[in-house]
Amino acid sequence: EELKKLTAKMNAGKVGAVIHYDSNPVYNFPADLGYADALANVEMVVSLTQLHNESTAYSNYVLPVNHGLESWGDAKTRTGVYSLQQPVIAPLYNTRQKEAVIQTWISGDPKSYNDDVYHKYLMDNWKYNIYITLDQKLAFKEFWFGALHDGVVLNRKEAALVNLNFNDYIVNSLPKSNAQVSGFALHIKESYSLRDGRFSNNGWLQELPHPVSKVTWDNYASISPTSAASLGLETNDLVEISVNGKSLTLPVLVQPGAADNSITIETGYGRMNAGTVAEGVGFNVNELFNISAGVTPWLYTNVDIKKVSGSYDLVLAQTYYDFTEELKKDLPEKRGIIMEGTVAEYLKHPDFIAKETEEYRNLPSVNPPFPYDNLKWGMAIDLNKCLGCSDCVVACIAENNIPVVGKDQVDVGREMHWLRIDRYYSGTVEDPKVINQPMLCQHCDQAPCENVCPVVATTHSPDGLNQMIYNRCVGTRYCSNNCPYKVRRFNFFNFRDHFRDGYQESPVFALLANPEVTVRSRGVMEKCTFCIQRIADVKAKAKREGRDVKGSEVTTACQDACSTNAIKFGDINNKEEEFYKYRNHELGFYVLDHLNVIPNVTYIAKLRNTHSEEA
Repeated sequence: EELKKLTAKMNAGKVGAVIHYDSNPVYNFPADLGYADALANVEMVVSLTQLHNESTAYSNYVLPVNHGLESWGDAKTRTGVYSLQQPVIAPLYNTRQKEAVIQTWISGDPKSYNDDVYHKYLMDNWKYNIYITLDQKLAFKEFWFGALHDGVVLNRKEAALVNLNFNDYIVNSLPKSNAQVSGFALHIKESYSLRDGRFSNNGWLQELPHPVSKVTWDNYASISPTSAASLGLETNDLVEISVNGKSLTLPVLVQPGAADNSITIETGYGRMNAGTVAEGVGFNVNELFNISAGVTPWLYTNVDIKKVSGSYDLVLAQTYYDFTEELKKDLPEKRGIIMEGTVAEYLKHPDFIAKETEEYRNLPSVNPPFPYDNLKWGMAIDLNKCLGCSDCVVACIAENNIPVVGKDQVDVGREMHWLRIDRYYSGTVEDPKVINQPMLCQHCDQAPCENVCPVVATTHSPDGLNQMIYNRCVGTRYCSNNCPYKVRRFNFFNFRDHFRDGYQESPVFALLANPEVTVRSRGVMEKCTFCIQRIADVKAKAKREGRDVKGSEVTTACQDACSTNAIKFGDINNKEEEFYKYRNHELGFYVLDHLNVIPNVTYIAKLRNTHSEEA
């Protein structure tokens, strides 16, 4: 209602100035609000923003503001819980903190501008409004630095005052209606990686496969197999979705496990004036938003969907995913990609995984055995903890200077990600069970890639690493052909030039590449190195101190980013370290164990604990 009143006043010429405070209402607001047209009747429109967007195109002044990593701030995440934000880098450009800009306007003195002014304001606010409400024995200065260090302050008295039954509150707040519901239901949700579009100009996130569908560089209408069959739809078919007099045409993705008679579409796409990466990617679902949506603008009923002529190619980073029971019956043997069971099965037979794989252990090989008597690097990944969130993938991209290749190259299988999250289904398409498996170079002791390289560019180190020597690689790609895990990536284009050319355009490009990692050129094969640069750094430190390296001293980028601690890294041979237990876990298995390549990556089998599994 407030937005409707505001727009009416703007159209009547009763609003002298509008300030967009780190927001993009022209893109995010429902089209039927008419906000963009109303701005034409406002004399002064100011946008405080990090990047150009749809709203800056309607602004008289565009004021560049600091990035979150360049800013001070705080937040009240929930009742009684306060959090602090502090800058970790000086501003890269001539930008200002948006709160400090507002402070300058309030004071009326442009000479008073300084980021330190807001820093002081923030400290004073905590001193007089938060610190005094806590039973603190510390002086404020010590309390402040402690809060900065911990990141969170808990006011137990304030939290104890909250007594709200959330479920009763929601039920009582819903409007009572006897309206008949027909047709499809539409669920609009924020993009997993781009959110409402604010991160759409980030190529890393555009190319990041969706954790469920594995689609990159697009949004789509997700629909169940049953509903798709009733409408004669297949993936990539175009449909027109109509609701409340508005319509949008976009492609369909048939999604196992989706609810029947429902459609799900993500926001954040179809941007204009938003940067070279985001421009024109996907479809703007905001066009379906309605200012009179009722309880929520994200859910709509009585939605009409019909197939229209034409098709649109969605690009999936993973095309083979169906591990249904029906498919397993047709397999000549167990492939050994995914191992899973139930808690009941594990309690009865803790060694059930080992019995399935014992026939493949200690098989003879054409490779001469090598005695790894000292430190040997390895990784363990617990499939029970992996959420498929892909935080590890983005961390790997940032750490190892992995380029963005674009939708057309992903479509032909040329994505460069060293680490991917494979998602498999079991059960039925109506009610699939999902399992996520991070897949990277397995650093095999008997690596098939090493035998076929004609220039010895891929070799094995004495500490168990499958090394990739870029200077030697001549691009035969024999190693990739011989890799059963398909985790080696080839540079078909000279992405290095983009880094070099970007140095003149923006200082950000100079800071984008990790200086500890080579930026590879065209014609070079690359893959996961277990963050060899971090290993080398620890080795150098240990050498200076005259001691041996401990496996626990090194953490990989993916391990650091994993919020559930699903990834462990360390010394396979050191029985005193925690990692040794993961490497030799009774639920541990190797992917494609029957190939006898002896990977140095161990997976902990997935255990399910549901009534259906226990029955």
